Amino acid sequence: MQPNNDEAIIPEEDAKLPAKRERPRRKAALKSEEKMMEQAAKDEADDIEDEEDSKPAAKNDDIEEWEDSKPAAKKRPRRVSAALKKSEEPSSEGVVINVDAMVTVMECLDPRSLYNTALTCKSLLSRVTTTMVVRSALIHGDNAKKTFEELYKLMKNHSIHPPSPLRLLRLANGRKCEFCCEKSVLSLYQDMNIGAFSCWNCLTKGKDPLTKAFKSSWSRCWKNPIYRCILNHPRLASRYKSKGRFLWIQDRLDANGDKIGPLILWKNIDEMANSTEGANKNTALKAGGHSIRASYDTERDALGLGINAWIDQYMTDNLAAPPKVDYAEFIEAYTDITERAERIVREKEQKRREKRQAKEEKRQQRERERRAIVDKFLLDLEPLIDEPYRGLAMKKASSSFRTFDTPFIEDLVNPWVRSNGIINDNTAIEVAEKANEVLRLFPKLLELDFLSDDDAFEKAGKAFFREKFPNVEALFNNTSSFWSNGLNSKFVDLLKDGQSFKAICSLERNDLSPLLLATEPTASRSSTHLSSNSRKSLARRVWRKHWDHLDTDSSFDSTKNTLAFQASHNYIGQIFAKLDRYATWLGQEEKIADEDRRKSMLNEIVNGYYSQTLDYFMEQKDFELVKKYQTDSAFRFDEIHRMRGQN
Repeated sequence: MQPNNDEAIIPEEDAKLPAKRERPRRKAALKSEEKMMEQAAKDEADDIEDEEDSKPAAKNDDIEEWEDSKPAAKKRPRRVSAALKKSEEPSSEGVVINVDAMVTVMECLDPRSLYNTALTCKSLLSRVTTTMVVRSALIHGDNAKKTFEELYKLMKNHSIHPPSPLRLLRLANGRKCEFCCEKSVLSLYQDMNIGAFSCWNCLTKGKDPLTKAFKSSWSRCWKNPIYRCILNHPRLASRYKSKGRFLWIQDRLDANGDKIGPLILWKNIDEMANSTEGANKNTALKAGGHSIRASYDTERDALGLGINAWIDQYMTDNLAAPPKVDYAEFIEAYTDITERAERIVREKEQKRREKRQAKEEKRQQRERERRAIVDKFLLDLEPLIDEPYRGLAMKKASSSFRTFDTPFIEDLVNPWVRSNGIINDNTAIEVAEKANEVLRLFPKLLELDFLSDDDAFEKAGKAFFREKFPNVEALFNNTSSFWSNGLNSKFVDLLKDGQSFKAICSLERNDLSPLLLATEPTASRSSTHLSSNSRKSLARRVWRKHWDHLDTDSSFDSTKNTLAFQASHNYIGQIFAKLDRYATWLGQEEKIADEDRRKSMLNEIVNGYYSQTLDYFMEQKDFELVKKYQTDSAFRFDEIHRMRGQN
């Protein structure tokens, strides 16, 4: 297309880029939003007007040419665009809260959250109801529930000013005394009966106490039985102590200006009793001879004479007591919610019980399945044990705490039987190989080739063990250990390590003291004063004294064993010789005339407390001190402490 010659030529100075505008002053930048919106609307109207003027009157063939020559759209100023963008953003001031939805949410909140939510705005605060607060306190429990349980007793008797929903909400969240705001009061005390959060100091002490004692021991209370009728009336909220009934002194107001606390004040008791109707009722009681009867008799007479109804009417007429209808909402809400809460608790308990039962059934089912797998594992294991030892090694234990009598077999199967290990097809084969590896070492152990016939001790030991364990069956039937046959993991480790002597000694708990009594020279020595049990006890004491290296040495030392064997025989010989001399000394000059008493003293030396008596006997050269040690308990006590101090 050829350029239109009629088009205006842009002057050279106008074709230049506009110079950067000066930065507007801060005052101009802070214009109000309304002025910017007006400017934006004005610019938009000008643009529309320019477009209308530039359009042709009617469509013709030159429309394409007109569209090509249409002027470009006018660009808005930056401040106007910013203003329009800001105007499109939602304003937080215009957000509307759905109060009904919030009320539904508030019914599910705990007392603290309900209190914080209600104080956010007046709309939500006005929607708080007594039922809502009671439900929140009873369902969520804790101190709020305790408070409302005590409050219900007062509301049921109509003895306090009915609290507003906000007052109930504050009571549900109370933590401190609402009068001094210092001492902690977690809930309404069971015996306060005033319907307010108060500490004991504010209740009875201080410059402005809340209550004052009205003593039932005063003469006017005994002379006029109407007093006791008033004091026993259910609508009288009081705190009973030994000094009397503490009654509310004056009306109190809470933060909202509502009355709180009991309806009947301390001064109202006398006013009520001295009123005209009170005097008439008092006369009626006296006429019946009821001036000094017990409290429960007075209550019964009061019901018969209609005194309680008169007190209710007096409170309505003279004390401006609220009507009982004002208490109905709280009582109904508490009763209904308590029943529902108890039902919910029962349902939850039933669900928990059913859940526990289902869980227990699943556990028992898993245990049965596990037991079946274990039984199959044990059945598969038994044929894999070598035939000569199968019946002995796989003998079942009589105790429910163990599966097998043999400890090392129990240790092998325990990871799968007791510890819920994963049992697969190769488990029985692996366990059987380990068991057979140990069982095949038993015949070589019983050959006792590791003991020499040339050494006196080893020869005696070989004879002792051959008599003790003539065959493999005797190993499994060994009774030297307390609760098993001694074929435990320690025995197996020693046997695998090649320490056959220590392994077979472990079956006797490293006590080979019978060797000392069965071998010379001890076998030929005897003391007519010692019993057989005393001789065995003496052999055990001597063995522990000279053979402690069996527990500590890591290898078999034939030389050390031979020397210990000789030393043990020599020590026993010394003991026997000294016991004979001591017995002869006791028999001289009738120091101990009774023969049985002398034998008892000699056996006591061997069987005394641990080895202290025997050590003292072998240490002393003066038999007189030995006799005093045995007969004087105070002297024996001092000597034992002396020996312990030396050791």
